[in-house]
Amino acid sequence: MGQSQESSVLFSLNELMSIEDQRLKEEQAAAQKRADEELAARVEAERIERETEAARLQAEEERRRVEEARRREEAARLEAIRLAEVEKARAMAEQQARLEAMARQQQHEQKLAELAHDKQKKRLQKIVTYGSLSAILVIGGVLGVYFGKIKPEADAENIAAAAQIRAQQEESERLRRDVEEKNARVDKLLADLQAAQSKAEQERLARELAAAQKDRDVASKRWNVGPKGPAKNEPCVCKDPGDPLCGCIK
Repeated sequence: MGQSQESSVLFSLNELMSIEDQRLKEEQAAAQKRADEELAARVEAERIERETEAARLQAEEERRRVEEARRREEAARLEAIRLAEVEKARAMAEQQARLEAMARQQQHEQKLAELAHDKQKKRLQKIVTYGSLSAILVIGGVLGVYFGKIKPEADAENIAAAAQIRAQQEESERLRRDVEEKNARVDKLLADLQAAQSKAEQERLARELAAAQKDRDVASKRWNVGPKGPAKNEPCVCKDPGDPLCGCIK
């Protein structure tokens, strides 16, 4: 009886120890599992953080690249506008100078014509003032020659010279209008370029503006050169040195 009770107690102790060992193993396994899960979660969190930071840096770099490209495009557009404004001012200054030169040339030609007319009147006045009866008779013959040949030839030359001057003025006016039209074209393209939004449109307008400025410069040079003026007068030589109406006699 006592031996049976002792065996029962030993069995219970062994059973309890086995249960305790099992519990400890389960706790250790659960603790290890939690540690592994925590480690995995930490590693995953660190990976996500690294990827997020890399994505942020990449996005920031892309933003800076786009901003830099936009800044360069804007600088190029402003530079094109500035150069166009400089060209416009230069062309306007040349046009103004040309107009002033034309006005001075016309005034000079008008004064020369008036001086030539005054010289002819003075020569006739001298002949009338200092002539005698015989001189008057001579003058009659001379006047016949003058009004019959010399004056018609001089009138014809004056008419031809006036026609040539008028043709030059008309050609100069045509060239001036051509320059003004091309200036208007440059101004319109400049305004369109300033209002352009897309890069493609800005590049297209910049090309058209450069071509228009080149055409305007060519037209301006043609206008500045202008039509050729009349040839310089040849040295004055009287056919008859004694002719009192010869234009060479001062």
